[in-house]
Amino acid sequence: MLYFLLGILVVIGVQTILFVKYHKRRLKINIKHMMLSALFSIYSIFIIEFLHDRRIHMNYELLFVFLIFIPIGITMPLIYQRYKYFLFNIMYVVFIDIYILILQHSGMIKCNVLMIFFSVIGLFMGYFICICINRLFPKLRSSLILKKRRKKNIISSYEIEIITLCFVFLFSILATVQNVSGKNLNKKMKDTIHNLPDAENQVNDRYSHIYYADTDKYDRYDAYAAIHPEMAIEEIVWRVDANLDQDFYDEKYVKYADENTDSPLLLNKFSRVSDDFEPDELVTLEGDYIATPQTVAAYHKLTADMKDLGMKIYVCSSYRSVAYQDRLYRYYLKTDSVEEVDTYSSRPGYSEHHTGRAIDVSQVYNQLDAFEGSDEALWLYANAYRYGFIVRYKADQTDVTGYIFEPWHIVYVGEEISKTMHDENIETLEEYVVKYIDHQKP
Repeated sequence: MLYFLLGILVVIGVQTILFVKYHKRRLKINIKHMMLSALFSIYSIFIIEFLHDRRIHMNYELLFVFLIFIPIGITMPLIYQRYKYFLFNIMYVVFIDIYILILQHSGMIKCNVLMIFFSVIGLFMGYFICICINRLFPKLRSSLILKKRRKKNIISSYEIEIITLCFVFLFSILATVQNVSGKNLNKKMKDTIHNLPDAENQVNDRYSHIYYADTDKYDRYDAYAAIHPEMAIEEIVWRVDANLDQDFYDEKYVKYADENTDSPLLLNKFSRVSDDFEPDELVTLEGDYIATPQTVAAYHKLTADMKDLGMKIYVCSSYRSVAYQDRLYRYYLKTDSVEEVDTYSSRPGYSEHHTGRAIDVSQVYNQLDAFEGSDEALWLYANAYRYGFIVRYKADQTDVTGYIFEPWHIVYVGEEISKTMHDENIETLEEYVVKYIDHQKP
């Protein structure tokens, strides 16, 4: 949004400068052209701002790309005479698409090159609509295009667009640097504002000692604290950072996880993977079950030590594809409401089983409900961290995870992380990610 607002200011500034220059040279000012040109420039910047951090899937989102480019096909031939050849229209749209794809890639968002095809089709549709407009209103286009002038009085009709494109280049470079460096310029500006010595910021100094507190979330911290006065400030901060002050599955807060990370792949009701995600490597875990190699090695070590103690557990579930989870979720919906299903089953794309690092186990083959309270469950609850596993959905953390107590559901996060969580008494992956992944502990 910051870039979009800056873009509007740049376009207004350019148009103002041109208006003054035209006025000083006593040239005829085409107000209609200038206004429509400004709107066209702002709309082009809006498209980049809106799409550069979004993942485009094979569904209605591609249809939306088609629709969002129709105005480009309508406007360009109306106001810019040099675009009398349709090839230039296509080149302009492809230029915008390429920059969007570059920004998506630099931001580790999976790119969908079909976006180019659908945007060009949208351009064709817009161009067809423009032809119809020209047929119905033949004088409209001639009233919008800048007329040729004598050489001594020429002001290039390219001027507006050149400066606007310079801004688009600047926007793209800044956004790329932001995505690659991980520095959020919007957040930096807000940090500067919050650091001003006003009364409100002095009140919010109570968060300044918490290294993982984000200044742009102070208002949310205050609102959450008002609802939960019994909570410590540190807990309020990490919970809000994990979006627990919002409704589960709220699209405004749902993000796509970094699927190539070596850190814990946090999947919950605010973080998901793409529909075609699959771990790079999966190996046999037990029977027909598969998991990542690191998960399998840690599990075999764990079960070997349990065997020495006279205990045994069986795998009841491991890796699941997004398509499989979709079928499973819809199957549960046949008997239970969405609200009830969401407490015990993940929506497709949000399940930890997609990572290949989650395992459901029981001491009775294929009977998860028999696991709770068993000797094996108690031992696993106390010792899983020694092997790099955590019991993910604990009984006292249902408001954080959004799921019922599942003593059988363990997730491999690595021995270093699991031991840190144990030693620091961190009970959920959400809290760990806020404190150790999203923010660097001093």
